[in-house]
Amino acid sequence: MRLVADDYAYTSEISKSILWLLENDKIQGTSCMVVTDAWPKDVTALKVLSKQRPDIQIGLHITLTGDWLKPSSSALEWAAFPTMPQLLLKSHLRKLNTCQIEKEIASQIENFQRDFGRLPDFVDGHEHVHLFPQIRNACVKALHAAGFKGWVRQCGGPLKGVLKRPHRFKSLFLNYLSWLFKKQADRYDIRYNRDFAGIYDFSMKSDFSGLLETWQQTASQDSVCMCHPGVAHSNSNTPDPIAQSREREMRILSESRR
Repeated sequence: MRLVADDYAYTSEISKSILWLLENDKIQGTSCMVVTDAWPKDVTALKVLSKQRPDIQIGLHITLTGDWLKPSSSALEWAAFPTMPQLLLKSHLRKLNTCQIEKEIASQIENFQRDFGRLPDFVDGHEHVHLFPQIRNACVKALHAAGFKGWVRQCGGPLKGVLKRPHRFKSLFLNYLSWLFKKQADRYDIRYNRDFAGIYDFSMKSDFSGLLETWQQTASQDSVCMCHPGVAHSNSNTPDPIAQSREREMRILSESRR
């Protein structure tokens, strides 16, 4: 099971936490948000590490939610991104302009390539937006047009494993969205992981150590597990509803013997 951290460049403090975990072989990759204020500052350190450690997977974290963030291109006629529930509802009601969404995703791919010097090894979505109706088709079309040769994260897996993990309702919903996403990816010969873990409620009541063990035990071949390590405080004043959980994940992952 590959442990991959979401949200590189959410804040610089989170970036530093992820870099430490990568350098110390606690995780195997990270995906980057290129629409944040931290990205231009934090990309250099990640480029240096990637050249030293080509085995580390560096991806693009497609971002279309977060009402404190702005789109990377003028093609998407939004002053700021919506919240995840708003975007999920609009996508299911088919209220999105898919052409504009595709251009925004293409812009984020271009920004990653410009700043990092190459296309990402993989692509996923902040709050799994790349799986949503309308967006999933725009995503695979933008990746195909960019000549992307990596893999894309799908968030499902064999039911026998999914049903043994906590938070089954959310897992099954993402499994359903991923099944539809994989059909789109197959049309463009885009590769994806076969299994996925890491879903929980980010509550401080949750036993993250126990969850890691469960995810490991139930993982099948080619399994990716997301994580969200970081710190609870930032100088940027960026809203972060899972800040406390990030700090806990960072502590537990730092102590692991992977």
